[in-house]
Amino acid sequence: MSLVFNLLVLVLLFFILGLAADLAVDNIRYIALSLRMKLFALGVVLGIATTLPELTVGINAALQGAGSLSVGNIMGGIIVMIGLILGSSLILNKRVETDKSLKPLPQIALLILSPFVLGIDGRFGLVDGLIMVFLYAALIFYLYRINRSTMGEGLAIIDKKKMFRSMLLAVVGIILVVLTSHFVVELAVDVLDKVNVSKLVLGIILFSIGTNLPEIMIAFTSWRRKASELSLSHLTSSAFTNILVLGLLCILKPITFTVGPVYYGLVFFVTLIIILFIIFSHTDKSLSRKEGIVLIGVYLLFVVTNIILANI
Repeated sequence: MSLVFNLLVLVLLFFILGLAADLAVDNIRYIALSLRMKLFALGVVLGIATTLPELTVGINAALQGAGSLSVGNIMGGIIVMIGLILGSSLILNKRVETDKSLKPLPQIALLILSPFVLGIDGRFGLVDGLIMVFLYAALIFYLYRINRSTMGEGLAIIDKKKMFRSMLLAVVGIILVVLTSHFVVELAVDVLDKVNVSKLVLGIILFSIGTNLPEIMIAFTSWRRKASELSLSHLTSSAFTNILVLGLLCILKPITFTVGPVYYGLVFFVTLIIILFIIFSHTDKSLSRKEGIVLIGVYLLFVVTNIILANI
């Protein structure tokens, strides 16, 4: 298959990806408005759905005896989501209010950082996996408790046919985003192989960004549709749902990995970006463009550090 043809197909897939993201976001907004639900609550559901690429990659890696690849991809993906994607979203949105939507951030941080405590011995086993799944379930229950008081408040008369249609189209949009993202990554790897891009670049940049392509498209589309709260909740949910994925993979098959410079670097950057996220979200009860620039800076420093450590 020629390089030009692959590039044309890639452009077409990105076009489809954009349409699918539009379909998902538009219908999710309609559902939220009709049911008087917070966009944050639906963003949590959306985050679970768009984490499917990490789950499929992780299962394949585990079955092939390369479970450590999943650890790097899942935990590195958190830096991609909060650093690169959220940072870029803040630059586009200029300012996102966080007064109530990020109230459970300390609990979210506890879940996200838990694997580093559990994996200090260089191994994630069955017990570790069960603990991660339990912590995730506890967080979801807590989010339900603090959001349920506003769900259905002042419920308007609902057009059942239109509601069913919106739910169906939202699901179709999410599925298309996930599937199209998979094909985009596969084709992009093929294109970059033809132009002799190093495997290191493919791993650090394309692989970590590629599995988070659904989050990127939803965040960008939420900005265009002026639904910044959906983007924020979606990215936050995707970040902590990564821990659920890691827990399930550990239950499926124990994962061993080397505790060395790369691991400690990962611990440092994930912890740093979570701390910055908490501080920024409580400053003026909003996230600003300047704070978005700082988050992107942390992501870029993470990439540079990994390139340096890989060559030591």
